[in-house]
Amino acid sequence: MHRRLGWMTVALAVGLAAPALAQPDPWAGTWRGELTSGSDTGSPVSLTLVAGEGGGYTGLVDGLAPNHEVRLDRVVVDGEQVTVEAAADTDFGPLSFVYTLIRDGRDLSGIGRVTAGGHGFDVTLALERARRADVPQPQVEPRIDYFSGSWRFEYIGGEFPPLSVGTREGTVAFEPLPAGPFVRARAESDLYGEPYEETWTIGFDEATRAVVWQEERPDGSTLTALGNWTSPIAITFLTAPMEADGRVHVLRRVVRTTSDTAFAVVDEFSVDGGPFRRLGDGSYLRTGDPDPETR
Repeated sequence: MHRRLGWMTVALAVGLAAPALAQPDPWAGTWRGELTSGSDTGSPVSLTLVAGEGGGYTGLVDGLAPNHEVRLDRVVVDGEQVTVEAAADTDFGPLSFVYTLIRDGRDLSGIGRVTAGGHGFDVTLALERARRADVPQPQVEPRIDYFSGSWRFEYIGGEFPPLSVGTREGTVAFEPLPAGPFVRARAESDLYGEPYEETWTIGFDEATRAVVWQEERPDGSTLTALGNWTSPIAITFLTAPMEADGRVHVLRRVVRTTSDTAFAVVDEFSVDGGPFRRLGDGSYLRTGDPDPETR
C-alpha cells in the first residue's frame, strides 16, 4: 500500500511539474510592429530575442537601416521590462539606439532614443509578438550575386590543420570574375594577433544548383568543397579529402542563408572516415555592396 501511494505521489508531482516545464519563454522570439518618431508615420521594425546560456538574451533589430540587421550589444530584462542597446556602422553612417520596453502579454511597447549620423531623436515603439505561423522562413534566391560585396565575419572554432587555422575575425569582399558565374575575394583577418589572409573563390551553376567553394591558404594548401544549393535556406558542402600526418580529413559545411544581409556557417569534420564532430561556427554580416565599377 505504501509503495502504491509512493508511486502515486511521484506521478502527481511529475504531472504538476510538466505544465511548468512546458511554459514558453516570455521574451524569446520575434516581435513585429512600428517605430514612430514625433508625428511621422510609423515605419515597420522587428526585434528578435534569443535566449542564451545562463538566462541572458541576445538578438537583433531589423528595419532601422535598409538591408541591415543590427545585432544587439546589450539586453537587460527586469521583471516585465526589457532594455536593449546596440551600435553599428551602416551605409548611412554610424547608428546607435537604446529602447526601454514593457511587456503586456503579446504586446511590447515603450520609448527609445536613436542616434544616426550624429543626430539623435526620440522614438516610440509598439510591437506584437509574432505567432509561429506569422514568422516567415527566410527565403534567399540561390544566385552567385548573393555573395558579391563586403562582409564582416567572426569564426569561432578549433585549430585543426589542415581544415582550420582556428578562431579569427575579419573582413571579406567578393567581386565577380569576368568569365562565368564566379566571385573571388581576399579574406583578411586577425589570427592570434597576427594578420592572416586567404583567397576564396565561389562558383555557382544555376542549372544544377551546384556550388564550389575554394580556399587558398598562405602555406600553399587548398581546401575545395562541393555544395548543393537547391534549398532557399541553406547550402550544404563536402570537401575533397585532405591528407595530413598520414590521416585523411574531410570537412562538412552548412551555410545557412538567413537573409540577404547575413549568413551563418557550421563546420564539422571527420578523420579517417569516422563520425563527424563540430569544428566551428561562423557568422557573416554584409557591410556594403560591390563597387559598381567592378561589376
